[in-house]
Formats: sequence, C-alpha cells, structure tokens
Amino acid sequence: MHYLLMVFLLIAATGWSNDAFTGKSTVIILPSPAGQVSAPDKNLSVVMHPLDRSKGIVIVPVDYYASAGDYNLTWNTPGRKVPLPLSIKTVSYPAETLSVDPSKVTPPPEALERIAQEQAEAMSIYNTFTPIRYWDKPFIRPLESNITSEYGSARTYNGTLKSYHGGVDFRARTPLSILAANDGIVVLAKERYYAGGTVIIDHGEGLYSCYFHLSRFDVNVGDQVKQGQSIGLTGATGRITGPHLHFGIMAHAHQTDPLYLIEQINMLFKQESQGQLATR
Repeated sequence: MHYLLMVFLLIAATGWSNDAFTGKSTVIILPSPAGQVSAPDKNLSVVMHPLDRSKGIVIVPVDYYASAGDYNLTWNTPGRKVPLPLSIKTVSYPAETLSVDPSKVTPPPEALERIAQEQAEAMSIYNTFTPIRYWDKPFIRPLESNITSEYGSARTYNGTLKSYHGGVDFRARTPLSILAANDGIVVLAKERYYAGGTVIIDHGEGLYSCYFHLSRFDVNVGDQVKQGQSIGLTGATGRITGPHLHFGIMAHAHQTDPLYLIEQINMLFKQESQGQLATR
C-alpha cells in the first residue's frame, strides 16, 4: 500500500490529535508538503518542511480567547480530505497593572485617524501571504536581556483600559542593538502612535516578526535583512512604562507567543521525534 495512503488511514483510525494552547501556535508536521488545512476562521497553507522536502508543515495559530475543547481541522490535499483533530487547552496567563501617559489610554481626537490608519496598515501587512520562504535556519531572539513582561499577560492600563500583551518585553535601559530574528524583507519601518518606533520583517509564508519602541532605525522598507543583522536600537517610544524592546510574531495575521513559536520552529531542525508528526 502506498505510504501516503497508509498515513491517511492511520490518522483516521487512531484518532491521533495535536495539543494546542490558547494564544500560542502549534506546528504540525505532515507527510506531504501539499494542500491546505481548513481551520475555523481561515485556510492555512501547508508548506515545505525546512529539512525534509518530502514532508510538509502547517502553523496553526490559536486565538488568545479561544474556548478550550476538541476541534476538527481538515487537511485538504489533492484527492483527499483528512481530519486533523486539535485539542485546545487554556493557558493561565499572569496579570499586570501599568501606569502610562494618559494620552496613550484615551487618545486626543486628533490622534484617532492616525491610529486607525496605522492599524489598517499593519493588518494589511499581516494578511499578506508571501509565497516565498526567506529563512533556512532556526530563529534567534532579537536581544539577549531579561524578560520584563511575558506574552499573554492580562493588562490594565491606568486602572481602566484592559487588554493582553501581544509580545515579549526585553529590558533595555540603555539603547541596545536589536537583531533580526531571521532572514527576511523589511515591510515597515516607521514611528507609530502606540508601538513607537516600529520595524516589521516579512519572513515569508505568513510569518512576520515585530520590533516596537525603537529609538533608531538601521533599515528601510524593502531592505533584505539577514539573521543577526542590527535593525535598530531599543528605546522608550510609544505606549511604554520605561525603555525596552517589545518583540512579537504574527502567524497568519494572528498574534502568537513569539518565543513558543520560535521553539516549535527550531525543533524542526532537530530530531523529528521531538516535533508533532502526523504519522505517529
């Protein structure tokens, strides 16, 4: 029996399932780099495994507010539809109370149009799927420093505004060089109302890394950057309580725990038994 058909039957017969967590992305390894995976809110492209061209991977982001439970995704590959069960578990994130400039909680009327334009611009970028992979190596952290605020922290600003932290904050009391997490193309480099000095890098195939609160830019839109290249300096611009680097990753237009996703991707470069392989 053909190997791929055996895999399809194995998945269907064993009820094999992936574990996933609210606010995080799970990387699923598939026995073919073909087709799409249908998730509740969009179709996710299956792309080539970085080491084994005969296999595919799909990055499945899970919304921060998703309900725990068992879900059924579908791998749509030529000639077949294969169920991919997904078991979502709730993560208990910490809480933070922060004091910031009141204008960054209740913006003045003249700033509202700017904020809306910046949000629309960012979402247009994140919703763009570049069918090219620019990276071919594991991701790195953009800064080697203490983490002062973890991803997912439930935040209350000035006792009123409530949100959650969409990235990881690294301490940077003095300006430090920020390193590109991996190869890619700079698609945004500008000052923004909330994020301050911002650089966004397109790594291809739906992955973007984001660097906020910069005091200086070392790159321009359209630049091709290499992993470890300095893209700017840390600072204290935008909505902040002090100087730091906010680092985030967007996966298929979803905020996701950047360090967890980096760990998942980097595992692909190690033994495949450490990843989530849909043939087990």
